[in-house]
Amino acid sequence: METRKKATEKNTELSTEKKLRNVRTCLYILILAAITKLAMTDFTELSYQSWISVIIIVLVIILVLAIEKGIRKKLKKEE
Repeated sequence: METRKKATEKNTELSTEKKLRNVRTCLYILILAAITKLAMTDFTELSYQSWISVIIIVLVIILVLAIEKGIRKKLKKEE
């Protein structure tokens, strides 16, 4: 019985670490997309669409950072 419990805890820990890796990968991709979008944006024109898209990308990055922080806390709590 104890072996199953330990195996379940180990699987939970591995899945949490896997989630953390996936979130970090997503974050890196979003940051690269944001850098690309900023490089391609022409800020000389007063286009609200370009500003809105940049703001949305920044908000998504902040959201992913918050998710990563929560997963890190969960992983630390499991240890």
